[in-house]
Amino acid sequence: MRNRLVGGLVTAGIVLGAGLVTAPTASAQASQYCSYTNAEPTLGYNFTSSGDAVKQLQCELNAITYYPNASTPLSKDGYWGPATDGAVRKFQQCTGLQQDGVVGPQTWAKLDGWVVTHGWINC
Repeated sequence: MRNRLVGGLVTAGIVLGAGLVTAPTASAQASQYCSYTNAEPTLGYNFTSSGDAVKQLQCELNAITYYPNASTPLSKDGYWGPATDGAVRKFQQCTGLQQDGVVGPQTWAKLDGWVVTHGWINC
């Protein structure tokens, strides 16, 4: 009787535990696509913006904004420069976000979603 009870509790725990596993977030999926980092700090000209987070941003922007016959893709050099700033502002404009050139939580979320679901942007 005790073994059945313990076995039943273990089985219930496994079944309930399996329900806690969720699908990867858009952020995680986009990070796997570009694979520079999972970190999504606030980026922009007025912030210290260099390194893997900027490379991740540049990679994701390239994934959605550049396709055959489009302008030159961003260099994934990890430095925030005029081209990265312009691409961010264009993305923000095309997706209805405030065009402030700051990549904060709203811009990251929208960008991650576009990378995972759309693959390109026509604006």
